[in-house]
Amino acid sequence: MDLSIMDLSTTSVLNVDDYPPGLYARTKILRQAGFQVLEATTGRETLKLVSERLPAVVLLDVNLPDMHGFEVCRQIRTNPLLAATTILHISASSVQEHQQVNGLNTGADGYLIEPVDPSVLVATIKAYLRVRQAETALRRSNEDLERFAYRVTHELNEPLRTITMHSQLLEERLAGKLDPEVLKSFEFVQEGARRMRAFVDDLLRYSQATHAGSDVRPLDMEALLSEAINSLGAAIQESGAKITHDPLPVLVADARVEHVLQNLISNAIKYSRKDVTPEIHVAAKLEGNAWQFSVSDNGIGIEPRYQQSIFEVFQRLHGRDIPGTGVGLALAQKIVQTNAGRIWVESQPGAGSTFYFTIPAEAATAVQTSL
Repeated sequence: MDLSIMDLSTTSVLNVDDYPPGLYARTKILRQAGFQVLEATTGRETLKLVSERLPAVVLLDVNLPDMHGFEVCRQIRTNPLLAATTILHISASSVQEHQQVNGLNTGADGYLIEPVDPSVLVATIKAYLRVRQAETALRRSNEDLERFAYRVTHELNEPLRTITMHSQLLEERLAGKLDPEVLKSFEFVQEGARRMRAFVDDLLRYSQATHAGSDVRPLDMEALLSEAINSLGAAIQESGAKITHDPLPVLVADARVEHVLQNLISNAIKYSRKDVTPEIHVAAKLEGNAWQFSVSDNGIGIEPRYQQSIFEVFQRLHGRDIPGTGVGLALAQKIVQTNAGRIWVESQPGAGSTFYFTIPAEAATAVQTSL
């Protein structure tokens, strides 16, 4: 709903200040603007009211008698149920740049320096509420899209399973009675059903990758690589691919990172050259504050004009000549991005490709130290 027409009396603001005149003046301004106002004078009282009353905005004085405003903000941010709460620090004494930076780094959305003009104060709160409202609408839209995608994939998979199963049963019952052309038709039906099932499964995974996964934990990347190689065992055996790797780190990330490795290795096999044995090498090195992983191959390569578009969903450079759904790299990019990383490719046609992706290293370092 547009904040210009909504009833602000339903929007609560928690006004926190241990200086009575300042507390009174701001509360009066906010109530005159139409907000519902709660008051607190200590950090502990603030934490209690935020948990019990769930205000939309906390106008938080930096200097409180029992605990620092930065600590109050940090504790609020540790509660996932309060993620939508807007926190604005306000102070007349803690006005240095490093203090403002510290305040924002603890999780505050903004930092106001007193004296603040009443009209500016009200307009600032409304502006932050509009941002929160847009974020909430986007999150709900994404949730609706995920539910829709799940329902569609479920409804499509059932008839696809029926088609596959009954065509196989018919083929078995009529074994020895069918001419080669009819047998070929059965193969086309079953292959089409398999492609469609792979497509809807990838589409569901892509829709679910919009937000960070819940399975965030320490990951042994060498173990994940072994699992990815095992999953691709048939393709590796058929192609004769040789896969090597450097020592890989342990890091904290979404467990779906395994899918990124598996997809990149699978693509390296699929897009190999016919005249050479596929050779794939996986490496990792620390670059600044992130681990940079690479998957290199000696395959057909990618023309420069396609090196960005290949990460777009449903993008397929070779049509039906090479099996795939056009979702794999787009999904890999989504997974990497939800882990605060990025993914890209460097390639020359006929000379192979190297795909790179990054994962922040701060958590990884902590995990390795504790092992």
